[in-house]
Amino acid sequence: MKQIYDHDGNILQLQDDEAFDATVPGLLRTRPPSRILDLGCGTGRNAAKLYRSLPQAAEIVAMDVSERMMSKAKARIAAEPQRDVNITWVLHDIDADSQIPQEARGVDAVVCTLVLEHLQLDLFFEAVKGALNKGGWMYLTNMHPEQGLSSRAGFVAKEGEQEVKIQGVSYNHSIESILEAAGEVGLRLLGEVEERGVDDAEHAQKLGKRADKWIGIKMHAAMTFCLDLG
Repeated sequence: MKQIYDHDGNILQLQDDEAFDATVPGLLRTRPPSRILDLGCGTGRNAAKLYRSLPQAAEIVAMDVSERMMSKAKARIAAEPQRDVNITWVLHDIDADSQIPQEARGVDAVVCTLVLEHLQLDLFFEAVKGALNKGGWMYLTNMHPEQGLSSRAGFVAKEGEQEVKIQGVSYNHSIESILEAAGEVGLRLLGEVEERGVDDAEHAQKLGKRADKWIGIKMHAAMTFCLDLG
């Protein structure tokens, strides 16, 4: 069922794409990494964008807990026009072991979108600290706690004639708790936390049929951090 994860009209995922496209290309220009970790790469939504955008000879470390998801990501990258950008694939479960594998250490940047909800904060940020070079940056997104009060992340799959929502472990982390946990490992917020939601009926119509019920609710939070040199 994971093969339809990117194609089920997920409103939060649409907002995540908008946020990524508004922020990450600028970071890649102003703070270009030679190695970047796509933490929780899933089916490769972000890995494909990074593959197109990174300078030649850069490296993407794509890490995920799911071999099936990663197989989709590998196929997605294989379909891209070939570039001189290396990809290292790492299967690892942070929830079981927050000690980041050696091949994912020493990166200049981390991109992690819509993954944090499924992980404990201390384990996640311990893993990030183990991967990221001092002075490096991280772009992080998560379901906004306003939406988290009444929803858990998941995707809709077809089982016969019925639609079934597939969900995993989910924590409704507050923005304050995320910032506090980040600060404890030396990550400093750059700029402000960006919050997105469904503004009104017109905005909902643009996002799709599943957006109406979220009008007036903040759904998505995005933040950029730098790992202090001290």
